Amino acid sequence: MNDLERLRFSHCSAAVLRMAARRVSQFYDAYLAPEGLKVSQYSVLSTAARRRDKAPTVNELADELGMDRSTLGHNLRPLERDGFVVLEVDADDKRIRRVAVTELGRAKRRACRELWAVAQTRFEEAFGTDRASDLGNLLAFIARDLDLGALPSQPSEESPDYAG
Repeated sequence: MNDLERLRFSHCSAAVLRMAARRVSQFYDAYLAPEGLKVSQYSVLSTAARRRDKAPTVNELADELGMDRSTLGHNLRPLERDGFVVLEVDADDKRIRRVAVTELGRAKRRACRELWAVAQTRFEEAFGTDRASDLGNLLAFIARDLDLGALPSQPSEESPDYAG
């Protein structure tokens, strides 16, 4: 049995989801490579750019993307370095930073959008349009609506992985 077959039968949803996410990310990254962005950065740029009325705060953007602030920061740094976004101090609360997309960032987003659309079409052709739609709906449900109950804050002595 190879590694993929072992994963399939491991019944570990996290492992299989992470493997699938890495594979799909690599696929989209390859299409976006000519523009120098990874799909994770393109997602951050696109999500921030959709907020035309008022740039999202770092916390708002992290929440909308379903990621923690440190992961968002990791994705924002190259975007900021390359002039695609600027972190602005909020007018009402100096402790808050807003992620504003620059004109250069909007142009980069447009260029990447064309490459993303090609990747999306290729993915749907390979996976099947109906299956891709079903997958998108299922993953959106998991990402936003699935109630997993309260999460443990830290391992206890009763936890199987407790190393104390």
